[in-house]
Amino acid sequence: MSEALPCPSWVWSTGSNAHAAKDRSWFCDDYTPFNSVVGHSIQNVYTPVVGIGSVILPVQRTPGSQDPANHTTIRLRNVLHIPSGLCNIIGCPIINDFGFMTDGSIPGASGTLIDKQDRPVAYFKANEPLFQIKVADPPIGPKVGPSPLKPGGLYLINIRWPDEERKKWERLCASRAQKYSVPPLTTEEKQWLKKYWKKEYYFLRAHGLSIYKDEDREEGRVILRALMADSEDE
Repeated sequence: MSEALPCPSWVWSTGSNAHAAKDRSWFCDDYTPFNSVVGHSIQNVYTPVVGIGSVILPVQRTPGSQDPANHTTIRLRNVLHIPSGLCNIIGCPIINDFGFMTDGSIPGASGTLIDKQDRPVAYFKANEPLFQIKVADPPIGPKVGPSPLKPGGLYLINIRWPDEERKKWERLCASRAQKYSVPPLTTEEKQWLKKYWKKEYYFLRAHGLSIYKDEDREEGRVILRALMADSEDE
């Protein structure tokens, strides 16, 4: 039996202190099985967490254009894997890297995610419940299933990761003897990079990264592998 398509809905939740993903397929190679729980605005209600890792979302900067320059990615770190959740959540940690405009000034969008230079990075879909990031369509983005959020529906989307649970995760990370490292590009990956981007410099620049920083080049390899995996699924 083929694996079910992932939930497409990534909701910006100002009441959430962490990110969350419903499906394992959203996660990168740094995914770590980890048992935890999250609370909600309703007291004494807890939902299990089964893992934590990074998620790379392929997104469009603005509606309409399918030009490669109109596509980029957002990397979410320490995303909680919550299979029983209604949808995916983008929590408050994102404000460390991005700002928001929700004035509806861009046609076809209910708001925009902007970088520190006030450039659009992604947009929220218009005429949809809540603020949902528009994930790029295939072949740039993955194939996804139907949204669980229905027009006219009333939803209260939030999670609260308790401090003691977060500290458990931080202690686990600190106890690892060696830093998680991203292997260098393989010959196949270098060929893919050259075919679609010509040089690593252009690929990194398109994703807001610098070829002169080792940590940026490492993050670029993670992003490249996620994009290659999505294209292979087509």
